[in-house]
Amino acid sequence: MTLEVKRSTQFHINELVLVTKGGNIDISSIFEEINIFDSLLTPVMTGNILIRDANGLSDKLIFDGSESLLLDIAKDKKSDIAVFKKSFRIYKQSDRKNENQNSELFLLNFVSDELMYSDQQKINQSYDLTYTEIVQKILLDYLKIPNNNGGGVFDVSYGIRKIAIPNLRPFEAIEWCAKRAVDVKQAPNFMFYQNLLGYNFATLSNLLTKPDLLDIRFEPKNQPKSNPMSEISSARSLEIIAQTDGIDKARSGVNAAKFVGFDPTTGTVSKKNVSFGDVFSSMKHANENPTMSAVPNRDGKDSTEMFDSKQTVSFFSAAKQFSSYIKEKAPTTLTKEDNTESYLLQRKAILANLMGRRIKLTMPGNFNLTSGFNVNVIAPNFGKKEKGGENSDETVSGKYLIIATRHMIGYDKHETVIEVASTSTNVPFIPQASVNQVKEILNY
Repeated sequence: MTLEVKRSTQFHINELVLVTKGGNIDISSIFEEINIFDSLLTPVMTGNILIRDANGLSDKLIFDGSESLLLDIAKDKKSDIAVFKKSFRIYKQSDRKNENQNSELFLLNFVSDELMYSDQQKINQSYDLTYTEIVQKILLDYLKIPNNNGGGVFDVSYGIRKIAIPNLRPFEAIEWCAKRAVDVKQAPNFMFYQNLLGYNFATLSNLLTKPDLLDIRFEPKNQPKSNPMSEISSARSLEIIAQTDGIDKARSGVNAAKFVGFDPTTGTVSKKNVSFGDVFSSMKHANENPTMSAVPNRDGKDSTEMFDSKQTVSFFSAAKQFSSYIKEKAPTTLTKEDNTESYLLQRKAILANLMGRRIKLTMPGNFNLTSGFNVNVIAPNFGKKEKGGENSDETVSGKYLIIATRHMIGYDKHETVIEVASTSTNVPFIPQASVNQVKEILNY
């Protein structure tokens, strides 16, 4: 069906209904703003809707968490393209205040119903499966979401694990699994999240290398005879949230780190150095070059060799493979136990590296922009331009993964704010800073 766009920020509400104990109430004429959120770092979608009420809904309904919201919004009335249709649970009424003697304003906060269901349960169960299969079973057995109804991406985790879920709510249990799951290259980069397509248990390696949805540019808008469709990929604003933070990279173990493991069964203590290259090379990335900061210190040593920058001490099981007693009496523990030395340090470093290069973009409303998809950002150069030179900033431009989205639907326009991040860059790679830079500090 053809999509008719007269304005890049246009939208059409097919249905906006509050389901209450007394029946369904159409609130499409009394809402002020709808906000819908999704994020790579949260398991479910959330949101709120601002209501301007002159009919005494608060008194009549007495919001108690039994109400739900039916949302069906599209870009155009006649099209099934770029449509968002979903039901949510109203879990709280907040910010209630009178506007005058005849009306009041209040927020209705909503969330995916599965979260409410998850909060009413605990899992005490052992599994002998891959982490991906465990997640799928939790979704099916505890949250009643069948595999063919998940809607999103489910990547296969490496290795069968024999684990016991330690008295956690279903979503807590899934996130517990995500922190421990590794892919075939032993990279602990699994993420569990809900986007506009459904639930996902996907690796960053997979997400970062998917094709980008669109090229985001910065161009004049609302020009005479301009095409509104072309403006959908044009950003209204750009904000650089994070670019390079040397202190954070050191303290979070991005540059270098050390794992100290203790095996209580064999009494073995072991140390393992984890470098930037070890973690970066275990994954696939969106752009050509790493965002590595190889800075020499006062001793002339590279920051990527300073493994004491970050240390993690934990139990580990790798030493068991050398025990003939365990090989004879409990051989399954050698293959089905987690290798903590493969994920405790590395996962934190992976996420810190991802969050170290982030920007926020305000776009015309577009429901296709959701967490887990890529965009190609062509950022302008805000400095003085050379005649005939490129009008783009290489330090910001590149392919980014959408890690969070906020859809803002007001009275007359729909805008989408996306936060995007990347573990890599297209800036030419400089392997190490100059030693003279350090000398300048010491000799000044």
